[in-house]
Amino acid sequence: MKNPSLMIFRSVTYAQRAGRALEKQGITTYMLRSQAILGGGSCSYALKVEPKRLERSLEILRQCQIPVNGVYVLDRWGHYQEAQ
Repeated sequence: MKNPSLMIFRSVTYAQRAGRALEKQGITTYMLRSQAILGGGSCSYALKVEPKRLERSLEILRQCQIPVNGVYVLDRWGHYQEAQ
């Protein structure tokens, strides 16, 4: 996956639920433990998703009532910045 966007979740359970919901819709994700700086200093998990599928992924998760704690995209220098 080239230049993935990250969706942050407050627990591994939410990240797993989100991953399953997206897989059912044909969106491939990869779960990882997020850096403390991205998770607000707490234990959090992230799903990597292709940037072109980010908006659709967020829409699916809203419909499934799975809370996303943050969304990060890569800037032109290769650093993650919070999406606006």
